[in-house]
Amino acid sequence: VDGAPLTATEFSSAVTAITGAFGDPTRRDIYLHVRERAGDGIGVTATDTATAFDLHPNVARHHLDKLAGGGYLEIAVERPEGASAGRPSKHYRMADAGAPLELPVRQDAVLVSLLGRALALLPADKAEAMAEE
Repeated sequence: VDGAPLTATEFSSAVTAITGAFGDPTRRDIYLHVRERAGDGIGVTATDTATAFDLHPNVARHHLDKLAGGGYLEIAVERPEGASAGRPSKHYRMADAGAPLELPVRQDAVLVSLLGRALALLPADKAEAMAEE
């Protein structure tokens, strides 16, 4: 991000995208699992993920596809070595294994606390007028 403030629509879209991808604790854990396996160059399959997280493969695939849809994972369709028949497997890998997850970390707790204390010291009508500006 270039540092310019987001419009309300851009902010809402960003929050929706992030919560859609990482709002589920299992999906977050699956993302971290794929990230840990990034160095092997193979990635994970829905079956691997289902086994690792004690899930049905369809549930694992749903989580992996949701992460891929958000651009956090890439999908490669590959046939296992030595296999001449059967459906090729989908392998999920980090979209960019070297890149950090670009979510800005903010330290707003102190600012919010100070603002709350300042508002508490103001007369109610002044605080209300300030909030409406």
